[in-house]
Amino acid sequence: MDFLIDHWRFSDDQATQPEGSPQHIEAGHWYHCQRDAAGVRDWLIANTIPASIVDSLLAEDTRPLFEQYDEQNFLLILRGVNLNDNSDPADMLSVRILYYNGALISSRKIPSKTINTLRNALLDGNGAKSLAELVLGIIDGLNRNIDYYLDLVEDKISAFDDEVELSEELMDTHKALLKIKRFIKPQQYAIDDYLNSSVPLAGSKHLRLRHSVNTITRINETLDFYLSELEIIKGELRQYHAEKMNQNTYLFSVIAAIFLPTSFLTGLLGVNVGGIPGTESPLAFGFFCVGLVAIFALEFWILRRLQFFSNQP
Repeated sequence: MDFLIDHWRFSDDQATQPEGSPQHIEAGHWYHCQRDAAGVRDWLIANTIPASIVDSLLAEDTRPLFEQYDEQNFLLILRGVNLNDNSDPADMLSVRILYYNGALISSRKIPSKTINTLRNALLDGNGAKSLAELVLGIIDGLNRNIDYYLDLVEDKISAFDDEVELSEELMDTHKALLKIKRFIKPQQYAIDDYLNSSVPLAGSKHLRLRHSVNTITRINETLDFYLSELEIIKGELRQYHAEKMNQNTYLFSVIAAIFLPTSFLTGLLGVNVGGIPGTESPLAFGFFCVGLVAIFALEFWILRRLQFFSNQP
């Protein structure tokens, strides 16, 4: 059974690892499976789990949700940031949790640090004592990792305040938060639905689940705040560049206005036709240059009197 990653039995406030490959799903057990491995679908259906539920558990593309099938059985699909090495945290991994006939079956495609932490705690003998605690541990672990990532984003946003260019890192951070927001908003509703459901696993941890709902709500509010802050930073950078461009355009317009009369004169005297005054005098070119300088000085004086230079945008 290559698809079975881990198998634990919860009884008498102590979790143990049964030996061998379980052919039958038993109540009080946790089965953690690789959902894209061969054989997992057949194993689930062979244990009388309806095909429609198996399809939801193993679906390729899902969003966070909570589905209650009867008084006890339910499916909880959650998302978490991908904190694996050389991975993009915004490529959120999916953790699916099926509680059916007293057994907990979870599936994943990408390894989750949250699940690994819970498994290591069980191996050390200080992990979850029941399936209800295990589900709560998964929810809180995913929230904790999202919080950790958002702390890193907060440091980046503080650095973006000092930038004068719309950097690629700023744009990538904005896109990453949008991708995370896409899943975290429905995740808040899924956890809240689990809290308010009638399943015994949720009822036994009602107060702690309420804290988990408050945490995911705060995470959503933090995401909204960071997205708004990034929009403000981008708007300020665009305004800064627009003002800088306006100043440059204004400066070029003033320079063009200064050179317009002299350009006209030099162009007029530079035409290759007869009748240009001063062609017979060796001093004409010097007088002409002095005249151009005088025109420059007069234009500069007029522009200063009109406060052109002090009225730049």
